[in-house]
Amino acid sequence: MADIERVDHETLFVEKHLADRFAVVTLHRPDKLNAGSPTLFHELGQVMTGFDGDDSVQAVVLTGGESKAFSAGADLGGMTFDDMGSCYWFIRRCHEAFETIELLPKIVIAAVNGYAFGFGLEVTLACDLVLASDRARFGLREMNHGLLPAVTVTRGLDIIGRRKVAWMAFTSDDLSAEEARDYGFVNKVVPHDELQGEALALATRMAKRAPLAVATTKRLLNKGAGAHYREGENLMPAVFRTEDVVEGRLAFEERREPRYQGR
Repeated sequence: MADIERVDHETLFVEKHLADRFAVVTLHRPDKLNAGSPTLFHELGQVMTGFDGDDSVQAVVLTGGESKAFSAGADLGGMTFDDMGSCYWFIRRCHEAFETIELLPKIVIAAVNGYAFGFGLEVTLACDLVLASDRARFGLREMNHGLLPAVTVTRGLDIIGRRKVAWMAFTSDDLSAEEARDYGFVNKVVPHDELQGEALALATRMAKRAPLAVATTKRLLNKGAGAHYREGENLMPAVFRTEDVVEGRLAFEERREPRYQGR
């Protein structure tokens, strides 16, 4: 359509709906179920940063499009590190995706079309509003791999609450879209075939909100973001360098139960 301007990146694409002044960012790693990678983290961060000074975009929708996954987590194949410094920069780049969403002075709507595990769940916590398909599933799989969901146990506490975060983090049990709504991190569950229409309608509405009021509200809502992300960056590199994480990755690749030894 003439009023839609599309730009393709390696791991996502952006469609600007010029007449209604919003953009749709679609994660696009179909062979990896939209799993997060350093490139995806960086491109998502750069795209969100670019919207800051773009007057043609006043609201943003983030989705996984037609994939059966919104994002199935982080790509474990990209988690091999030679030293502590490379661990740090991996975490920093991951946080680039989250933090730029929170810092963007415009409303970001997550339209969760399918699986939202790990990174996929946590990036919804950075978004301002969350719509979910009734087919969506949410979960934190990090503990299965010797890791921890750092964003959820910091940024997610005030959204979900301590007991619910503890259950999700320790058990790695999945939640349905309705359960995620009851937990408080999904605003509305809609029939799968209506998700796109609902998201675009909401973005059209949000793009008409007063920009200064939106920016100030976001600043107040997200004022704890910086400290939480820095906390994760200080702790996570040491976790990534443990033997348990290596064992977790190998067990995943070999499709067997991991044998953790606390090292």
